Amino acid sequence: MKQLSPFAGWTALILGVTALITYLFLPEYTLLILTFVSIAGINAIFFFTVSRKEVIHALKTRTALYGMNTTVVILVFLGILVFINLLTHRHKFLWDVTETSAYTLSPQTRKIVQNLPRKVKLTAFIQAGNPGREDFQQLVDGYKELTDQIEVELVDPDRQPAVVKQYGVTTYGTVVFESGKQETKVKKATEENLTNALLQVTRDQQKKIYFLSGHKEKNLENKERSGYSQAKQALERDHYKVEPLLLLQTGQVPDDANVLIINGPEKALQESEIVAVEAYLNRGGAILLLLDPQQDAGLTPFLERWGIDIRDDLVIDPLAKLYGSDFTTPIVSPVADHPITRDIGQQTILPMLRSISAITTEGLETTPVLFSGPKSWAEKEYQSGRVQLDPGIDLQGPVPVAVVSSKIIKSANSAEEKQSAEPPTPSKKAHLVVVGDSDFASNQFFSLYGNGDFFLNTASWLAKEDNLISIRPRTRKWSPITLTDTQGNLISLLGIIVFPGLVILAGFRIWWKRRSL
Repeated sequence: MKQLSPFAGWTALILGVTALITYLFLPEYTLLILTFVSIAGINAIFFFTVSRKEVIHALKTRTALYGMNTTVVILVFLGILVFINLLTHRHKFLWDVTETSAYTLSPQTRKIVQNLPRKVKLTAFIQAGNPGREDFQQLVDGYKELTDQIEVELVDPDRQPAVVKQYGVTTYGTVVFESGKQETKVKKATEENLTNALLQVTRDQQKKIYFLSGHKEKNLENKERSGYSQAKQALERDHYKVEPLLLLQTGQVPDDANVLIINGPEKALQESEIVAVEAYLNRGGAILLLLDPQQDAGLTPFLERWGIDIRDDLVIDPLAKLYGSDFTTPIVSPVADHPITRDIGQQTILPMLRSISAITTEGLETTPVLFSGPKSWAEKEYQSGRVQLDPGIDLQGPVPVAVVSSKIIKSANSAEEKQSAEPPTPSKKAHLVVVGDSDFASNQFFSLYGNGDFFLNTASWLAKEDNLISIRPRTRKWSPITLTDTQGNLISLLGIIVFPGLVILAGFRIWWKRRSL
């Protein structure tokens, strides 16, 4: 019996450690873990029963006392860690230190998720053991923390082929969104794609945005630097339907138009078109007008009636070179108290920009929303080649370069409604936003600074989609660390030899000192 005692002790120790490791890394193997624990327990009881006297004598030695003290310290330290872990589990706080806040949901996503009108079910078809499964779970957990309207189900396509066939999924990583009668699929689970899918399945009505055509405006299908293909794609990602509009054919702005965008016309609109545009506004419409320098498109009288003055000038900012821009490409600051610009939080860059001023007009509410820098000015004689500030001629900065004009449109039968017992028809409100540049939303500049957010926020505000007025999700930036051969060798030397060596030497010194006691 005495001879078997050491063997039983070592068996109990080895199987106990094996059971612990199996539980940590393979918790699903419950039967195997219980088997290891049972055999280890039987051997431990046998060992302590047979070698009781030797164990008690060993526990009274100086080495055992030091060991027990060390064990107590370790247990106290582990207890503190467990307590901290419980606190962090109950009171979660995330600190994203990545350059582009890659692990933080954007303000737009937070707005949309917190205002979901109904339940949304997400079914993700990701293989068990796939690293993308954990990434998806981490991303979608951020959504679930903001609302209880989202339900998530993870499906392993290899183990549940019937569910795969039911949803018609053909690609690993597909996420199916269901809400009411709406359904859509996402093949790449990024924040942008998930948020856009939430919009699609929770919005029963798809709002329509028309772009005026026929006057050499920026082309929506052009993917070159001067085109507007990125702007169109961004609007479609926000679940708008985007179509061109040729007023000379239709004769009026369609009734289903939620927003009309006129982006940089190089030819003047005909009088019948201007009448149709103003008639649309007087019906409570919404227009975004982007006018470049040297272009008025015959809209000056129309804009004056709506409390907006466009000048034939060019905004000059000598400080723009400090930001790496040309002096004709000023950095523009948004106004913080307007819904369009409130959440942007960063400047925009508008190349070749003209001033847009508000005119105080009865019945109209006009508000500038973008201003150039304090050292800038609007140069009136920019074509002469002599560029300098002329007080009394040039408009000194900060120069307004974007103005919002709003007007309450009263119903035609308002007088009859006053005498009638019927509840009055609510008044409509027309909105006109004029910006002194159209290139800022082109493919070349759309992704710079806050340009894309300003354009999309303006469209969303005009379309009365307040939950879309915010900062969009940012793409993750790849920022590799480049090291020279010397730096790489130094890091390898420190990490593989120096630091481990110091730890080993410190441990050996402590062991030698305690041995001599």
